[in-house]
Amino acid sequence: MEKINTDNEYEIARRLKEYRAAVLEFIDYLYDNRSLMRDDIKTIEEMSRIGEKQSPLKPREYYKDKLKYDERNKAFMEKLNELDELSYSTLIILKAKELGLYKNSTIEIRNNLDVTAHLLSDIKPGEAEKIVKAKDKYLTFRKDTDFCNFYTGSLFHDLDLALIEFFGAFTDVSDMERALLKPQPQPQPQPQPEADPAKDITNHFDKTPIGNVIEHFKELEKYMGNGEFIKWIKLAFDLRQLPEQKFTLSRQFLKKDIRHIFHSYWKRYGKKGNKSEYVKLLSDYFAGFEPNNTLNNFHK
Repeated sequence: MEKINTDNEYEIARRLKEYRAAVLEFIDYLYDNRSLMRDDIKTIEEMSRIGEKQSPLKPREYYKDKLKYDERNKAFMEKLNELDELSYSTLIILKAKELGLYKNSTIEIRNNLDVTAHLLSDIKPGEAEKIVKAKDKYLTFRKDTDFCNFYTGSLFHDLDLALIEFFGAFTDVSDMERALLKPQPQPQPQPQPEADPAKDITNHFDKTPIGNVIEHFKELEKYMGNGEFIKWIKLAFDLRQLPEQKFTLSRQFLKKDIRHIFHSYWKRYGKKGNKSEYVKLLSDYFAGFEPNNTLNNFHK
């Protein structure tokens, strides 16, 4: 029995050590790729500027405005495709999955980096030194990229909280708490007003004001990748084009809840006899919603 307990303790310590190594490798990865992530910020800012230039135009009233609008809209759509290449999905998430840190659409680290459990394992001085160095690398990454400002959600929030507690067991962490949780006011350039996505899109599907469309379907955004929600609105309601590849809802969801969002939109804005056209807004654009089955269960 004693041997079994010893073996279990050894196995637990081994797995904890492997997890710590994965976390440190992930931090190294973020640190090494921070310049690429800064490029993401540039892409997002460029899209915002394009939207701002489109806002004052009146393409339906003036021919010159129509030419300018079409030209800038083309540039906007080209940039929209670049959202699929951002580091959030290609660099960060793929690496987190590779290291076993990614679960349920976020970095699953707060529960697995429990300080008490890790301190009970045999942490050698050499590993403790690497952990202290990792703190500085992570702070540098967050300072250089300010990355989570562009992504709502819990990914970096959970990572920050877990690492503050974990690093605090090995070194003075007060500077990290100040840097991540209590930032000191610093002079910042005056932010540009956010472009209103409704001004860039015309509803050619059913003439419902596009602001109402976005407001009705905004619940979908939490299930979609960055930029995909507006991309879907643009394709389905403005351009009336099918995507090259259907959108995939990224979090756990109930199909009946998604169908309800689309069904309630048809009930509010559709007409008797055209339900199938509203079903296509879901089945033609989102993976996992077969047309006939979706139509048969649209009200459920």
